[in-house]
Amino acid sequence: MASNRQERLERRRFKEKQGQFRWLIYMGIGALVLVGLIALSQRFSGPRQVTYTQKNGVELGSPDAPVTMIEFLDFQCPHCLNSYNSVEHDVITQYVDTGKVRLIYQAVGYLGPDSVNSAEAAYCAADQNLFWEFHDVIFAPVNFSNGNTGGYSDDNLVRMAGQVSGMDVDAFRACLSSDEQLQAVQAAHGLATTFGISGTPAFVINGQVLAGAQPFARLQQAFEEALSAAGAN
Repeated sequence: MASNRQERLERRRFKEKQGQFRWLIYMGIGALVLVGLIALSQRFSGPRQVTYTQKNGVELGSPDAPVTMIEFLDFQCPHCLNSYNSVEHDVITQYVDTGKVRLIYQAVGYLGPDSVNSAEAAYCAADQNLFWEFHDVIFAPVNFSNGNTGGYSDDNLVRMAGQVSGMDVDAFRACLSSDEQLQAVQAAHGLATTFGISGTPAFVINGQVLAGAQPFARLQQAFEEALSAAGAN
């Protein structure tokens, strides 16, 4: 009799453990599904919605700002994308919008044909004073491409241009197909060479070169040093 009770007790405990184990499995599956959904939402999310003021082609900010930062970037460069996501907003809101820094982008094509094509497209957008809006579109997770897989083909870039409010897509298409901005890409390469730059991202702050991805704190330090040297602190 006691033996039967013991067996029933052990069976009950075993079932309880099975139930607990199943819940752990369900919770684990649920967590994986949630992570996957978050990753998908990020992968297919659209561009930032930003209103840029004091923009002029590839330049942003006051032309009278005491500090100028030139940023060299390649639209296929993952480190450039990371810099865009982690640094650019703070640079613009804390230094460009406050009149302390003028930001100049130089799009280069170091990583292959898709890099050259996307750089040309950016300069075509700059012709319509929509460079900054276009760079938000091209850096959106749903659009970013690397590895020269054709993600920045003419057709795809024209489609991206159509996502920019106010863009004359026909004029953009004509500019891109004519390669008229290839000279601007080559000029950016030449400027990079004068600073000894051969990779992206790279930053030149009042002549000081910072090669490679930089945390905001390092750029902030360079800005403050340049402002101090210019007597603008």
